Amino acid sequence: MGITQLNFENINKVESAIAFLQEHEPPEGYYLAFSGGKDSVVIYDIAVKSGVKFDAHYCVSPIDPPQIYQFIRQNYPEVAWDYHARGWWQLVVKKGLPLRQARWCCQVIKEAGGKGRTVIVGNRSDEGTIRKHQKSFEAHKKYNKIFARPILTWSTGEVWEYIKTNQLPYCPLYDEGFKRLGCVLCPFNRDIKREIKYFPKIARNWRRACDHIVEKRLVSGKEYKYQFKTGQELWDWWIARK
Repeated sequence: MGITQLNFENINKVESAIAFLQEHEPPEGYYLAFSGGKDSVVIYDIAVKSGVKFDAHYCVSPIDPPQIYQFIRQNYPEVAWDYHARGWWQLVVKKGLPLRQARWCCQVIKEAGGKGRTVIVGNRSDEGTIRKHQKSFEAHKKYNKIFARPILTWSTGEVWEYIKTNQLPYCPLYDEGFKRLGCVLCPFNRDIKREIKYFPKIARNWRRACDHIVEKRLVSGKEYKYQFKTGQELWDWWIARK
Protein backbone atom coordinates (compact mmCIF):
# COMPACT_ATOMS: atom_id res chain seq x y z
CA MET A 1 0.00 0.00 0.00
CA GLY A 2 2.57 2.61 1.07
CA ILE A 3 2.37 5.53 3.48
CA THR A 4 1.70 8.09 0.74
CA GLN A 5 -1.41 6.40 -0.67
CA LEU A 6 -4.56 8.37 0.15
CA ASN A 7 -7.34 6.88 2.26
CA PHE A 8 -11.06 7.61 2.08
CA GLU A 9 -10.43 10.97 3.78
CA ASN A 10 -7.93 11.91 1.08
CA ILE A 11 -4.96 12.01 3.46
CA ASN A 12 -2.02 9.62 3.62
CA LYS A 13 -0.79 7.67 6.65
CA VAL A 14 1.82 10.26 7.59
CA GLU A 15 -0.68 13.12 7.53
CA SER A 16 -3.14 10.94 9.43
CA ALA A 17 -0.58 10.17 12.16
CA ILE A 18 0.31 13.84 12.50
CA ALA A 19 -3.33 14.86 12.72
CA PHE A 20 -3.95 12.10 15.27
CA LEU A 21 -1.28 13.45 17.65
CA GLN A 22 -2.50 17.01 17.20
CA GLU A 23 -6.08 15.98 17.95
CA HIS A 24 -5.27 14.14 21.19
CA GLU A 25 -2.48 16.40 22.51
CA PRO A 26 -2.84 16.73 26.31
CA PRO A 27 -2.27 20.14 27.99
CA GLU A 28 0.91 18.91 29.69
CA GLY A 29 2.24 17.32 26.51
CA TYR A 30 2.91 13.71 25.62
CA TYR A 31 5.29 11.22 27.19
CA LEU A 32 6.98 9.55 24.20
CA ALA A 33 8.25 6.03 24.87
CA PHE A 34 11.52 5.70 22.95
CA SER A 35 13.09 2.24 22.75
CA GLY A 36 15.77 2.88 20.13
CA GLY A 37 14.03 0.60 17.64
CA LYS A 38 12.79 1.48 14.16
CA ASP A 39 9.21 2.19 15.28
CA SER A 40 10.26 4.62 17.99
CA VAL A 41 12.46 6.46 15.47
CA VAL A 42 9.35 6.97 13.32
CA ILE A 43 7.01 8.11 16.10
CA TYR A 44 9.67 10.55 17.34
CA ASP A 45 9.96 12.14 13.91
CA ILE A 46 6.19 12.29 13.49
CA ALA A 47 5.84 13.93 16.90
CA VAL A 48 8.38 16.56 15.88
CA LYS A 49 6.60 17.21 12.58
CA SER A 50 3.22 17.47 14.30
CA GLY A 51 4.45 20.31 16.50
CA VAL A 52 2.92 18.80 19.64
CA LYS A 53 4.54 19.18 23.02
CA PHE A 54 6.30 16.02 24.20
CA ASP A 55 9.21 14.70 26.23
CA ALA A 56 10.89 11.48 25.11
CA HIS A 57 12.05 8.77 27.55
CA TYR A 58 14.09 5.61 27.23
CA CYS A 59 13.29 3.12 30.02
CA VAL A 60 16.77 1.68 30.42
CA SER A 61 16.79 -2.09 30.04
CA PRO A 62 19.71 -4.02 31.58
CA ILE A 63 19.12 -6.66 28.89
CA ASP A 64 18.99 -4.43 25.82
CA PRO A 65 21.75 -4.86 23.21
CA PRO A 66 24.61 -2.41 23.91
CA GLN A 67 24.23 -1.16 20.34
CA ILE A 68 20.90 0.39 21.36
CA TYR A 69 22.62 2.38 24.12
CA GLN A 70 25.20 3.65 21.62
CA PHE A 71 22.57 4.50 19.01
CA ILE A 72 20.43 6.57 21.38
CA ARG A 73 23.40 8.44 22.86
CA GLN A 74 24.79 9.32 19.43
CA ASN A 75 21.56 10.20 17.64
CA TYR A 76 19.02 11.16 20.29
CA PRO A 77 20.90 12.92 23.12
CA GLU A 78 17.71 14.78 24.09
CA VAL A 79 15.97 11.55 25.13
CA ALA A 80 15.81 11.13 28.93
CA TRP A 81 17.14 7.87 30.39
CA ASP A 82 14.86 6.50 33.11
CA TYR A 83 16.17 3.76 35.39
CA HIS A 84 13.23 1.71 36.63
CA ALA A 85 15.00 -1.66 36.65
CA ARG A 86 17.83 -1.18 39.12
CA GLY A 87 18.88 -4.41 40.82
CA TRP A 88 17.59 -6.34 37.82
CA TRP A 89 19.58 -9.57 38.28
CA GLN A 90 18.69 -9.80 41.96
CA LEU A 91 15.06 -9.46 40.90
CA VAL A 92 15.47 -12.30 38.38
CA VAL A 93 16.72 -14.56 41.17
CA LYS A 94 13.78 -13.55 43.36
CA LYS A 95 11.03 -13.87 40.74
CA GLY A 96 12.51 -16.57 38.54
CA LEU A 97 13.19 -16.53 34.82
CA PRO A 98 10.55 -14.71 32.76
CA LEU A 99 8.46 -17.11 30.69
CA ARG A 100 6.00 -16.74 27.85
CA GLN A 101 3.19 -17.54 30.29
CA ALA A 102 4.70 -15.42 33.10
CA ARG A 103 6.40 -12.44 31.48
CA TRP A 104 6.80 -10.12 34.46
CA CYS A 105 9.87 -8.41 32.99
CA CYS A 106 8.03 -5.82 30.86
CA GLN A 107 6.18 -4.50 33.91
CA VAL A 108 9.50 -3.75 35.58
CA ILE A 109 11.47 -2.43 32.61
CA LYS A 110 9.06 -0.84 30.16
CA GLU A 111 5.67 -0.28 31.77
CA ALA A 112 6.97 1.64 34.78
CA GLY A 113 7.33 4.82 32.74
CA GLY A 114 4.65 7.31 31.78
CA LYS A 115 2.24 6.82 34.66
CA GLY A 116 -0.34 9.57 34.81
CA ARG A 117 0.52 10.65 31.25
CA THR A 118 -0.67 10.19 27.67
CA VAL A 119 2.04 7.97 26.20
CA ILE A 120 3.02 7.83 22.53
CA VAL A 121 4.11 4.29 21.63
CA GLY A 122 5.15 2.67 18.36
CA ASN A 123 2.97 -0.43 18.63
CA ARG A 124 1.73 -1.83 15.31
CA SER A 125 -1.08 -4.29 14.64
CA ASP A 126 1.00 -6.64 12.51
CA GLU A 127 3.46 -7.37 15.34
CA GLY A 128 1.36 -9.98 17.14
CA THR A 129 -2.02 -11.21 18.27
CA ILE A 130 -2.25 -8.91 21.30
CA ARG A 131 -1.36 -5.78 19.35
CA LYS A 132 -3.80 -6.75 16.61
CA HIS A 133 -6.62 -6.00 19.03
CA GLN A 134 -5.22 -2.74 20.37
CA LYS A 135 -6.82 0.62 19.63
CA SER A 136 -5.14 3.82 18.49
CA PHE A 137 -6.18 5.69 21.62
CA GLU A 138 -7.09 3.87 24.83
CA ALA A 139 -6.48 3.79 28.55
CA HIS A 140 -4.22 1.20 30.14
CA LYS A 141 -6.28 -1.50 31.87
CA LYS A 142 -4.14 -1.45 35.01
CA TYR A 143 -2.00 1.68 35.25
CA ASN A 144 -3.02 5.33 35.20
CA LYS A 145 -1.93 6.16 31.67
CA ILE A 146 -3.38 6.53 28.19
CA PHE A 147 -1.76 5.10 25.07
CA ALA A 148 -1.60 6.97 21.78
CA ARG A 149 -0.55 4.74 18.86
CA PRO A 150 -0.11 6.89 15.74
CA ILE A 151 1.35 4.14 13.52
CA LEU A 152 -0.82 1.24 14.69
CA THR A 153 -1.98 0.40 11.14
CA TRP A 154 1.45 0.73 9.51
CA SER A 155 3.20 -2.30 8.06
CA THR A 156 6.88 -3.06 8.57
CA GLY A 157 7.52 -2.05 4.97
CA GLU A 158 5.84 1.31 5.53
CA VAL A 159 7.98 1.94 8.60
CA TRP A 160 11.12 1.38 6.57
CA GLU A 161 9.71 3.45 3.72
CA TYR A 162 9.29 6.38 6.11
CA ILE A 163 12.79 5.95 7.56
CA LYS A 164 14.45 5.81 4.14
CA THR A 165 12.37 8.64 2.67
CA ASN A 166 13.18 10.94 5.58
CA GLN A 167 16.78 9.71 5.91
CA LEU A 168 16.36 8.95 9.60
CA PRO A 169 19.11 7.22 11.59
CA TYR A 170 18.45 3.69 12.82
CA CYS A 171 20.28 1.11 14.92
CA PRO A 172 22.89 -0.74 12.79
CA LEU A 173 21.75 -4.12 14.11
CA TYR A 174 18.98 -4.02 11.50
CA ASP A 175 21.62 -4.07 8.78
CA GLU A 176 23.08 -7.20 10.38
CA GLY A 177 19.86 -9.16 9.90
CA PHE A 178 17.85 -8.39 13.04
CA LYS A 179 14.17 -7.86 12.25
CA ARG A 180 13.15 -6.61 15.68
CA LEU A 181 15.21 -5.26 18.56
CA GLY A 182 14.52 -5.61 22.25
CA CYS A 183 15.53 -7.48 25.36
CA VAL A 184 18.17 -10.13 24.75
CA LEU A 185 16.78 -13.66 25.18
CA CYS A 186 13.23 -12.38 25.62
CA PRO A 187 10.89 -15.35 26.27
CA PHE A 188 9.19 -14.64 22.94
CA ASN A 189 12.43 -14.73 20.97
CA ARG A 190 13.33 -18.07 19.40
CA ASP A 191 16.52 -17.04 17.58
CA ILE A 192 18.51 -18.01 20.66
CA LYS A 193 21.83 -19.06 19.11
CA ARG A 194 22.13 -15.78 17.24
CA GLU A 195 21.51 -13.69 20.33
CA ILE A 196 23.94 -15.68 22.48
CA LYS A 197 26.58 -15.16 19.80
CA TYR A 198 25.94 -11.43 19.39
CA PHE A 199 25.45 -10.57 23.05
CA PRO A 200 27.64 -12.99 25.06
CA LYS A 201 27.91 -10.80 28.16
CA ILE A 202 24.15 -10.60 28.65
CA ALA A 203 23.82 -14.32 27.88
CA ARG A 204 26.42 -15.07 30.59
CA ASN A 205 24.44 -12.98 33.06
CA TRP A 206 21.30 -15.00 32.28
CA ARG A 207 23.26 -18.22 32.67
CA ARG A 208 24.69 -17.06 36.00
CA ALA A 209 21.20 -16.13 37.17
CA CYS A 210 20.12 -19.73 36.55
CA ASP A 211 22.78 -20.93 38.99
CA HIS A 212 21.66 -18.45 41.64
CA ILE A 213 17.99 -19.35 41.20
CA VAL A 214 18.59 -23.06 41.74
CA GLU A 215 21.07 -22.45 44.57
CA LYS A 216 18.55 -20.27 46.37
CA ARG A 217 15.89 -22.98 46.15
CA LEU A 218 18.30 -25.63 47.44
CA VAL A 219 19.42 -23.49 50.38
CA SER A 220 15.82 -22.73 51.32
CA GLY A 221 14.99 -26.43 51.18
CA LYS A 222 12.47 -25.86 48.41
CA GLU A 223 12.70 -27.56 45.06
CA TYR A 224 12.59 -25.35 42.01
CA LYS A 225 9.21 -25.14 40.33
CA TYR A 226 10.29 -27.43 37.50
CA GLN A 227 12.54 -29.58 39.74
CA PHE A 228 15.86 -28.67 38.12
CA LYS A 229 18.86 -29.85 40.11
CA THR A 230 21.45 -27.51 38.59
CA GLY A 231 21.64 -24.12 36.95
CA GLN A 232 22.77 -25.78 33.73
CA GLU A 233 19.59 -27.86 33.59
CA LEU A 234 17.48 -24.76 34.10
CA TRP A 235 19.44 -22.85 31.44
CA ASP A 236 19.19 -25.65 28.88
CA TRP A 237 15.45 -25.87 29.40
CA TRP A 238 14.93 -22.10 29.22
CA ILE A 239 16.82 -21.53 25.97
CA ALA A 240 15.20 -24.57 24.33
CA ARG A 241 11.94 -22.58 24.27
CA LYS A 242 9.79 -25.68 24.13
